[in-house]
Amino acid sequence: MNCRACNSVNTRVTCTEQAGDVTNRWCRCLDCKSKFKTIERYAVAKPIPLDPHVLRGDKNPNAKLNAIQVQTVRHLHQQGYSNGQIALRLKMHRSTICKIVNYKTYRNIK
Repeated sequence: MNCRACNSVNTRVTCTEQAGDVTNRWCRCLDCKSKFKTIERYAVAKPIPLDPHVLRGDKNPNAKLNAIQVQTVRHLHQQGYSNGQIALRLKMHRSTICKIVNYKTYRNIK
């Protein structure tokens, strides 16, 4: 924040108070020693309700994998392959394999 008196950027926040969607900050300039207060108001976004018609998993047109590939990942994991081995074999990232195996993604495919 810039100082209101000298326009210096060498300022520090000394105290912060929050009340609902308002944040009050008391600041001081380290150059001219003046004090000032800022008031910040935040608009809280309402959560978007889940649409039952949203296409999930392999039904989404942006999906990278199809149902057969997801079942292959889960089958290889059941056979004892590690997530890293499956990732190397299928040229995917290890975290993607982990999410598929733990049903965090593609939950609709069993």
